[in-house]
Amino acid sequence: MNLAQSNDAADAPLLTRRDGAVFHVVLNRPETRNPLGAEMVERLEDALSQAESDVTVRVLAVSAAGPAFSAGGNLGNIADRIAAQPEADGQDPVAMGNRRYGRFLERFAGSPKITVVLAQGAAMGGGAGLVCAADLAAGSRGSRFGFPEVSIGLVPAQILPFVAARIGLQAARRMMLTGERIDADAARAIGLLDYVFDAGQDWEDGVAGLLRRCVDAAPRAAGQTKHMLRGLFGQQRWHEEELGAYLDSASRSFASQLRTEAIEGVAAAKAKRRPDWDAVS
Repeated sequence: MNLAQSNDAADAPLLTRRDGAVFHVVLNRPETRNPLGAEMVERLEDALSQAESDVTVRVLAVSAAGPAFSAGGNLGNIADRIAAQPEADGQDPVAMGNRRYGRFLERFAGSPKITVVLAQGAAMGGGAGLVCAADLAAGSRGSRFGFPEVSIGLVPAQILPFVAARIGLQAARRMMLTGERIDADAARAIGLLDYVFDAGQDWEDGVAGLLRRCVDAAPRAAGQTKHMLRGLFGQQRWHEEELGAYLDSASRSFASQLRTEAIEGVAAAKAKRRPDWDAVS
């Protein structure tokens, strides 16, 4: 195996390494379930740029350290985020932070490289959104997936279009409005996952086979095929002319919710009680 380790510090929030034509990206905050906060998103953007600038990279594979893939957005600093003052141009820092993840997902979904997400453990909210934005997604049996945003007073702002594109509007509606959590087999049944492997050696062998098949694809043919698929059914116009404005609006909805119902929702979740939505003004 032609494995080249990067110079990332072991405690960096994101680790990268090369394995032949595969560029591996590993979310590396296992102690907090790999939240997709500002620093993590910035590192993901840098890793994507690095992979795309290297013509010898054919596949970008995203995985995570620890028992969870990603719990999604970081709500541990909700008070600080709400207290943040508008920028000099009047832009809301909460909306701007939320929108940054959407810009990364736009780039990730549109990358000419084959993108693969390898989700072992829970992938919730933005973490499940990252799974949905990939070309191909594999999960380990025992993993769980869900979109709990509305249960804590938030909206799945930046991930919603990518989730709906992968699993369809009705499945997205059901999962997002109920906060239902599903296992890997159910996720595969609705198209959220493409592959499910048992943990241990079956996972290692399954992932190795999947990545090998991706690497075997001619790089220009794979990129052109992705471009052609994106041109079907009006997708190209949607991505180029409408998606950005949609996600801009969604980021403002997210910011509004963070300052209202989410205060009660997050407090209730931390206290392990039912939220009192009627008490929210």
